[in-house]
Amino acid sequence: MMHGQEFITAVRYDLPIITVLVNNGIYGTIRMHQEREYPGRVSGTDLVNPDFVEYAKAFGGHGELVERTEDFGPAYLRARQSGKPAIIEVRLDPEAITPARTLTQIRERS
Repeated sequence: MMHGQEFITAVRYDLPIITVLVNNGIYGTIRMHQEREYPGRVSGTDLVNPDFVEYAKAFGGHGELVERTEDFGPAYLRARQSGKPAIIEVRLDPEAITPARTLTQIRERS
């Protein structure tokens, strides 16, 4: 989801679309390159996000927050059972930038 109009349209037309929003709170790829090329000198990569659960509810949809892998399945089922357009926000640790390395490891190797 790049902006909210898609979600609002889904609510308006009662489309039970489930959006999974993976949120690590940063522009990850840009941050990774900054850490690699300019360790400790990052700029403009932290994001300020709304509460996406409340955002979904404010428009008449369904919202879920997932912070642990084992909570995703039940959250997904609740979103499906709601019959409404839904946003499932999956919060990730920004340190876990790739499957193989953390931001700290990238910074330390530079």
